[in-house]
Amino acid sequence: MSNQSLNKINIGWDIGGAHIKYCVESDLDDIIWYDVIDFEFWKEYKNLNNLVKRINTLHSRSNYTIKNYFTMSAEMCDCFENRDIGIKHILNEIIRSKCNSYVFTKHGFVRPDNIKKNYFKDIGSYNWYASALYISPLYKNAIVIDFGSTSCDFLIIKNHKIYNKRISDLSGLQNKELLYTGCARTPIFSNLHKIKFNNQSYTIIPEQFSSMSDIYVILDKLNIRDIYSKSSNGLSHSKLNSYKRLSRSFGFDYSPSKMRLLRGLSQKIYKDQKNLIHNTITYHLKKYFKNVDTVNIIALGLGHHTIIEICKKYQYQHVDMNSFLNNDIVNGEYLFHLFPAFVLNRLIK
Repeated sequence: MSNQSLNKINIGWDIGGAHIKYCVESDLDDIIWYDVIDFEFWKEYKNLNNLVKRINTLHSRSNYTIKNYFTMSAEMCDCFENRDIGIKHILNEIIRSKCNSYVFTKHGFVRPDNIKKNYFKDIGSYNWYASALYISPLYKNAIVIDFGSTSCDFLIIKNHKIYNKRISDLSGLQNKELLYTGCARTPIFSNLHKIKFNNQSYTIIPEQFSSMSDIYVILDKLNIRDIYSKSSNGLSHSKLNSYKRLSRSFGFDYSPSKMRLLRGLSQKIYKDQKNLIHNTITYHLKKYFKNVDTVNIIALGLGHHTIIEICKKYQYQHVDMNSFLNNDIVNGEYLFHLFPAFVLNRLIK
């Protein structure tokens, strides 16, 4: 945390459906605070304005001005009849907060009270574009992979330009620029239904008994304190609880004698997810970078270490994202989990 006297404070916000991420900085790029808030938007959508006010009040100081910069994906929550209604509600909540605010669009930042409906198509679920816009001047050719708790975004940068065709989740899925697979909230049966292990077949029950966070905990792929998503049964992400939840997904009760079996099944599920991501990387390399010598793979998100694993296995050139950060930022790697919120404060410049 910086102790330097500030004239202006910027707060970047990424308003998601299950979590709200924000990053507080000075106008000198000093990180003041950042966090991921558990916020189930479909339940709490009427309280967004109060949350914005609370965070602004928390960081207010005499002789300081605060400006807020928003991007969003929560408009897709099923508490709204359609996404336009969701965007309108979020904009109205920002306005109701009476905080000095701007909204990120594909064409720049706009005050929420100046946004017309024809802008909505360039606002909703455009948080990925903020990351791409920030990174594209820095790397000539790159595939940026933001592997989060719920989904996996692929940002295509060629000759310093953004090549993504995505204008919505639908077009993102159709163009393989978005995978709905994550390292925490994703059900373990989303890609696999049966697993063969030690010459036996195990069926994954299509019920939300466990999630990918349990796989990552059992295999020591995520630090428990970094998992900001709730578990499938609301209990802690301890390894024992993860074993118990995973056992239910296969139709048996947990006992210590089952640990080796559960680790083996977890390895199969993890490998299948990594193959899905790797196949998508291969698709984009062939489509956009056939005759390009150097393509950087840049890993973001809660599951960025998994992307690094893939890069090492297949000898892809990987960029260490710590090069984006100052060495004195406490727990700076955590900023990878909220990268769109982090970069909003820089895009305004």
